Amino acid sequence: MVMSDLRVSRENVLEVRSVLLGEAERLLDSIRLANFRRGWVGPCGGDPVSAEASAAFDARIQVVLERCQRYALQLKQAGNALDQIARSYGYTDAQLAASLASRDPGAAG
Repeated sequence: MVMSDLRVSRENVLEVRSVLLGEAERLLDSIRLANFRRGWVGPCGGDPVSAEASAAFDARIQVVLERCQRYALQLKQAGNALDQIARSYGYTDAQLAASLASRDPGAAG
């Protein structure tokens, strides 16, 4: 599904919010773990090119992690923006909290 095709209604606002926030947290957790590990690609051999290639791959990996983090933060922002929409549909803070707590953190999608 293309994100622009997503429709939010009173019936699905809590689920959509939960999915967006859950996915954002899953991605941010993965990024945090990846950032603990520096030097992802070690030299493949003893030659001088291997060390340079290793540094180039690590730099590219860092760029990908930064892009993923920006995307995850956008998901989180979108999920948080649904708080106000859910409230306009009449949902309470307790219902918002319960919708996150009831979601299985290991569930996909």
